Amino acid sequence: MTAALRMRAATYVLAGVAFACGPASAQDVAQDAVQQAAQETVQQAPRPPVPASAQVQADAVPEVQTPPSSASPLRPAARERGVLFKVTPPQAMPLPADPATGAPLAPPPAPSYLLGTIHFGTPQEQGIDYAALVPLLEGAEAFANEVDVDSPWRPEYDGYRWLPAGTPLEAMVGQDALVLAQALLPAVPRQDLQRMKPWAVLALLEARGENAGEASMDARLQRMAAAAGKRMLHLETLEQQLQALDCVPAEEHAQVLAERLRKSWVLRIESAEAMAFYRSRNLDAWLASIDRMEGLDDAARAVEQRARLCLLEERNARWIGPLETLFQDGGGFVAVGAVHLVGPDGLIARLRRDGYMVEAMPL
Repeated sequence: MTAALRMRAATYVLAGVAFACGPASAQDVAQDAVQQAAQETVQQAPRPPVPASAQVQADAVPEVQTPPSSASPLRPAARERGVLFKVTPPQAMPLPADPATGAPLAPPPAPSYLLGTIHFGTPQEQGIDYAALVPLLEGAEAFANEVDVDSPWRPEYDGYRWLPAGTPLEAMVGQDALVLAQALLPAVPRQDLQRMKPWAVLALLEARGENAGEASMDARLQRMAAAAGKRMLHLETLEQQLQALDCVPAEEHAQVLAERLRKSWVLRIESAEAMAFYRSRNLDAWLASIDRMEGLDDAARAVEQRARLCLLEERNARWIGPLETLFQDGGGFVAVGAVHLVGPDGLIARLRRDGYMVEAMPL
């Protein structure tokens, strides 16, 4: 699987908006709605289990048992496993103390939580117990995610997902490749497939053709936070996300799509592998697999490296300022694509370099 393909699956939170249009409105209820949303999520029927070979691959990178308290924020991020992390801001100066008792006059900022999400699959496949997240969401002052899942679709956004008129996908990838894409994405009408840009086809292929919409992890978390009455923050607009997804010219991405479709038998295996990495909380192994870019020639690797820059590094650099402001205030709950968390330019490494304590939490 290509690097950008996996990254698209890890960041592509608006498939339902982009291809179905018409996101649902937010709920306006309180704590009971939060509990109900969590119960409905964990009661979904499971999909077939992840193949054993994919689980073995997911466990390939060993877990390093490093106590969070012993880690210096200036050291590289340890390879601890997790998708949920507690974030404590650095203390810029000692807090004022009561002269009589020595106790701080003001409490330090409350810890915040950073959750890495995956944008396809069921809660059973993901190994996520949404009920366990309810207390963290209820205790948060604000909820932040990549983009508002209720963002309205505007006609001017069509240029990000559709090819120009008179330039069908078949003309770019060939008839045989289009037939394979249609077989792998039977729910997508042929006329829509012919119009879709290669990045959009790649994203759906990686997500097993799922158009989760309201069932996606990101939508459920936003619904739960809205139902609990939390202040809502979004790290980017829908158009900014679409620009990142569409940053490489379609003609170049078409070469990658055609190559992947010629080896389409690998797609199901690698989708299962991605889910296994997430379920085993082995995000470092997932990123290492992405970085290998197996099966691509030099030209395709160069295309995917440019896509990676747009999808990961550039977005992380834009997000880190607003995130650190939120974490300094304390009491934040942030949910973003899991691959954004790890690596030397990931959010965890950036936070630690800036003095934040980031500790993996069980989930």
